[in-house]
Amino acid sequence: MRIHEFNPRLGKTEMIKVLETLQDNWITEGEKTRQLETMLAEYVGCARVVMVPNGTLALFAALKVLGIGPGDEVIVPDFTFFGSASAVVLTGARPVFADVDEYDGNLAVDAAEASLSEHTRAIMPVHIYGQSCDMQSIMALAEKYKLYVVEDAAQGLGVTFGDKHVGTFGHIGCMSFFADKAITTGEGGALLVNDDELADRCVYFKNQGRLKRGSFVHPHMGYNFRITDLQAAIGVAQLARIDDIIRRKRLLRDAYYQRLDGCPGLRLPDDNGFGEVVPFRVNILVDDPQGLSEFLDRHAIATRRYFYPLHLQPSLTPENSVVRQKPINSIRLFESGLMLPSGLDLTETQLNKVCTCIEEYQYAREASASAGLLPQQKSTFTADASLP
Repeated sequence: MRIHEFNPRLGKTEMIKVLETLQDNWITEGEKTRQLETMLAEYVGCARVVMVPNGTLALFAALKVLGIGPGDEVIVPDFTFFGSASAVVLTGARPVFADVDEYDGNLAVDAAEASLSEHTRAIMPVHIYGQSCDMQSIMALAEKYKLYVVEDAAQGLGVTFGDKHVGTFGHIGCMSFFADKAITTGEGGALLVNDDELADRCVYFKNQGRLKRGSFVHPHMGYNFRITDLQAAIGVAQLARIDDIIRRKRLLRDAYYQRLDGCPGLRLPDDNGFGEVVPFRVNILVDDPQGLSEFLDRHAIATRRYFYPLHLQPSLTPENSVVRQKPINSIRLFESGLMLPSGLDLTETQLNKVCTCIEEYQYAREASASAGLLPQQKSTFTADASLP
C-alpha cells in the first residue's frame, strides 16, 4: 500500500462533536465556533481569536483591517507558501520578496531591512515548518520603521519564541487549519489579536460589517468570511488533544533522525533554538531531492518538495510584486529540501521502509559519485527548466 505524505487523524471524538452540531440543528457559525475561538485564545495566550474560512483569507483580512492597499508594499519571505504573497496581491498592495535564513528558512532580518522602501507599510514574518522566526529582531525592525506586523503562523500551532506563542507578537497573527496542519477543521483559519478595538474591526470585516448577526444595520463595510459550526466542531475535538498530537510529531522526527543519522549525502535540519518547535513535516536536505522523490514514488512512498521560491512563480510578476535583492538562500533550500511521510499514524514498519529506500538511493548515489559516474548537477533554475 502507498505510504502517504500526510493524513489527518480523525476519529470518534470528531464524529461525536459533528453529530452534536447536527442534533442542535445549528450548522452555520455559532456556539461551536465561539468555543473553538475561546479554546484557541487560551492555548496561544492572546486576548481574542476571530475564526475565518482559511489561512490565506486570514492574511488578507488582517492586511485589509490594518489599511493595507494599493500603493503599499509588504515584506514577505521568498520561501513560503503562495498564499502569503497572494493575500498581499489581493489587497492591491505589492509583496516584496526578501531572502531567508539558510538554516531554518525563516525571514532574514537583514534581507528584510535591505528590501524596505518609502512604500513599505508592513512586514509578514512566516514561521516556516514549525520553527519561530527571530521575533525579537523583527519587532525591533518594525518599531524602527513604524511598520505593521502580520504574522503568518499557519504552521505555528504550539510553536513559541522564548515562552511566548508565535502569532501573538505582531498586530495580528494568522493561523491555518487546513487538513495538513497540527489540528484541522478541513478548511479554516484564525486571526489572533491582543487589542479589543482591533479585534472588533476584524469581526466587522468578516461579518458583513456587523458585530453580531441578526441585524440588518451594517455600520461598516464588511464581507462574509464566516465558517461553520460543523468545521469548528472538528477543531474543538482536535484542539482538545493538541498535546498528544505535538508529542507524536516530535517522536516521529526523532525516529527518522535516529535512523537516518550518518546516511551519506543527507543532512538533517537542526532547530534554530528560538523556542518550542513543532515539526510541520520531517524534512531532509540532499543534493538531488527530485531524483530521490521519484525513486521513493516508484516504491509507493509519497514525498513533497520544499516551497518553490515566490520570486520565480509565473503569476508573480514585476507588475504585482517586487524583488530588490536576489533571494539566494530561498533557491538553495528548494534545490535541496524534501519532506518525508509524516502522518501521525505512520507505523514503524512504514518508517523503516521509507528510511531503507532513502539509504538505498543515497548509497547508490555515493558509489556513482566515487566512480565518477554522476553527471554534473544542474541548477533547477535554468531558463528552460520546467516548473516542479
